[in-house]
This record gives sequence, C-alpha cells and structure tokens, in this order.
Amino acid sequence: MRSLTGPTVETIIGVVVRLLADERGESEADVRDELAEGGWELPIDSLRLVEILVQLEQELGVEVPADVESARSMRSVRAFAEVVLAACTTSDGSPSS
Repeated sequence: MRSLTGPTVETIIGVVVRLLADERGESEADVRDELAEGGWELPIDSLRLVEILVQLEQELGVEVPADVESARSMRSVRAFAEVVLAACTTSDGSPSS
C-alpha cells in the first residue's frame, strides 16, 4: 500500500507503532505508551526489527540504505523514522514537505 505522499516523521512513527502493535498482538495505544515510557527505544530484537523494516519499506515504497547511520537509528523510533523519511526524500528525488 503506497498511499503516503510526502510522509512526515510523525506519519512514519505511526506506521512503526502500528506494525509493532500488529506484530505483538497489542493495541497501538499500548505500544505507544510503552515506547513513551521507555524513551522511544525500539523494544524488539534485531530479527524482528528487520521484519518491521521490510514491512515499512514495502508499505512506503522506499528502500532504507544498509549503512551505519541506518543501523544506529534502529535504537530509537524517532531516529529510525528520520532515516526512513530521508530515504523517502532520496527515492523520489524531491524533498518532502
């Protein structure tokens, strides 16, 4: 589903929260609360993180580069969303607004 045009960091965070909630069988509100309590650290192991990343890439129609910055960003939902947003901007050749 590639319905997002010009996603924002908050939109991407929403997608990550939804994917985490679906993966864990929990409500989005519960996942958001848990993330907020934990300082927005991603509470999943690296294998599940890769699965979430693949789903996110498919949904947004973007490829997140496999580099050091991307790897570091996967510790925090917001940092991860910022890297995904940068990949979205790069993939279509125009900045999102």
